[in-house]
Amino acid sequence: MKQLTTALAAFAALLVLTAFGLPAGAAGPSLGATQAYCIIDAETGLVLAQQNMDQELHPASITKVMTLGLACEKAQGDWTGVVTVSHEDVYSLAGTDSSHIALLEGEQVPVKDLLYATMMASANDGANVLAEYFGGGSIADGVQAMNDQVAELGLAHTHFANPHGISDENHYTSCYDMAQILRWALTQPGFEELFTNNEMYIMQPTNLQPVTRYFSQQDSMRIGSSMFYEPTILGSKIGYTDIARQTYVCLAEKNGVKVICVTMRSESKADRYTDVRALLDYAFSTWTGYTDVPGMTGAASITVRGGGDVLGTLSLDAPGIRVPLAAGLTAEDVTLSIDLPEVYTLGGELNGWAVYTVHGGDWQETASIRVPLTTTGLRNALETSRGAAHPAAGDVAPRSGIPMVMGAAVLAVVIVGAGAFWYSRRRGAVVRLNRAQPADSSYKQK
Repeated sequence: MKQLTTALAAFAALLVLTAFGLPAGAAGPSLGATQAYCIIDAETGLVLAQQNMDQELHPASITKVMTLGLACEKAQGDWTGVVTVSHEDVYSLAGTDSSHIALLEGEQVPVKDLLYATMMASANDGANVLAEYFGGGSIADGVQAMNDQVAELGLAHTHFANPHGISDENHYTSCYDMAQILRWALTQPGFEELFTNNEMYIMQPTNLQPVTRYFSQQDSMRIGSSMFYEPTILGSKIGYTDIARQTYVCLAEKNGVKVICVTMRSESKADRYTDVRALLDYAFSTWTGYTDVPGMTGAASITVRGGGDVLGTLSLDAPGIRVPLAAGLTAEDVTLSIDLPEVYTLGGELNGWAVYTVHGGDWQETASIRVPLTTTGLRNALETSRGAAHPAAGDVAPRSGIPMVMGAAVLAVVIVGAGAFWYSRRRGAVVRLNRAQPADSSYKQK
């Protein structure tokens, strides 16, 4: 891989070459009653402040953010389907004394009811049914889908053993990973509506249950009459087990700045709510807006191969970003590096990234985000390959009739490859430099 590094000037389009080596950032409040937290920018995923954000801890019911996200992905906005509750959905919870809505084996429940029951009532039986729904047959299949999504998001400190969050030695996550899971879930159809709903939800009787069920908001920070009420919080999920203690994940907004905040292992509800409020107060007093960081045209180039030969050079642009910067920081404190392979072969996936790093110093966490590079040199690659014949073509060239124009074949390969390149571009994932080392694995069994 080749690393090209440039420093972004505050108001200039020209970027200056600089080194790609970063000290670990350390910024944000130090909490005593809460073991770990992470605050990220909801728009870009940039880490703003943290404490032990990579420590692997028991998540309790904030696990359900992943469960609900995958269920919303499966439904694609259509919540009218009906799912039948299995024996495993109900009886796998026997003896756990966990939260549920008394689903019955054979009960037919609309997907919408399951989503709101799992979100608002933190129904573990509802989470089981949803896992079967998006897993395609069993709870285990659903859990596998959850771990597959973890891998797709590139998260290093998460493994799920169930869809609800009952403590298990193989069930853990970190504050950073959970923040990124929520950020991903918010992109799924209907999830944000579900996550931010603050009204009572009414579940009508089913084929086996004649009573009406009512689900209301359980998070004191979202109840206006509560002493813990925090108006900046748009949506949240709370969690608790004896082993995990208190856990929390929320989306909050003030003056156009949106953040995701995760806390894990708070000793009491009061500690959890007090610390979350302190973190949000800190976030919204530190980050009051966004700074535009300019991109760079021709930030990098890559050799393009196809049909066994070099077709030309592809020019790649860094698109620029909009990030929250603490007072004392400017766009000059953001550097750009290019993460790109030496050669791109048409038909394959081109993983080309612009990596923007905020050097936060004492003001905010030193952290990076990645966004896909864009291309401007594809037309030239097409033109230079037009009409060119590969030497091997002579062995199969027709002896008579209409001549075969190899350029057309090469052009087709270029077009297909270009389509594959554009199709492969995905929303920028987040990476951070100088990540903390994973916690001792023995901790996960506590």
